[in-house]
Amino acid sequence: MKLETVIGLEVHAQLLTRTKAFCGCPNRYGAPPNSLVCPVCTGAPGALPVLNGKAVELALRMAVAVGATVRHQSIFARKNYFYPDNPKNYQISQFDKPLCEGGALEIEVGDQARRIRLTRIHMEEDAGKLIHPDPSEDREGSWVDFNRAGVPLIEIVSEPDLRSGEEAYAYLAALKQLLLYMKASDCNMEEGSLRCDVNVSVREFGAQQYGEKFEIKNLNSFRNVERAVACFERLAAQRHLEGEEFQRDPESRDLIHHLG
Repeated sequence: MKLETVIGLEVHAQLLTRTKAFCGCPNRYGAPPNSLVCPVCTGAPGALPVLNGKAVELALRMAVAVGATVRHQSIFARKNYFYPDNPKNYQISQFDKPLCEGGALEIEVGDQARRIRLTRIHMEEDAGKLIHPDPSEDREGSWVDFNRAGVPLIEIVSEPDLRSGEEAYAYLAALKQLLLYMKASDCNMEEGSLRCDVNVSVREFGAQQYGEKFEIKNLNSFRNVERAVACFERLAAQRHLEGEEFQRDPESRDLIHHLG
């Protein structure tokens, strides 16, 4: 039985604004830790967010560039989760009424052109950054820097139209080129301006139903995305040859995390 890989990507791009999404703190990389913070982006009681108009403009540029349908009304919502780099214990994001829906991106792989559909582009704010100790350091625990908390993001979600790591690489390259051309983001992956989550599954070739989805989060290079997909494909093929049902379990998550 021949297997087919099915891939959808969620790309987070920091927007190229002077200030954060909901406050006047500078949006700048490399400042001393916790020096670009205020009551709003650290979630102090009573602090009220005010939306950054430039962030909306940059997000709309991308919506128009990919041919998406912009909603007349979009709504921000609280995404509640508890994590040390999330000072408010919730993230301001969009859920059922995003900024825009639909659109597509054209890619080329070899001599073949493909049209990759988009599900949506929505706006949200970034979280802070955890700094874990280096093995050479004589300290315990992790530090947290909230300078990045509240930086404006767009999340660009594709449909599961990609079929290989090579296609995923081409899609990310085309998307980066468009973000740079529209001056929406600097796309500096070393600084975390562009990050990618990979949703991948396998199914029998020609089948209509999707297989069980695996999510590989926070990849910071196109090559790592391609390697992660290749690792997943090897694991899926191995399980198939052994006659095992391919499901999420601690072993497979660990193998995917280490990219083979």
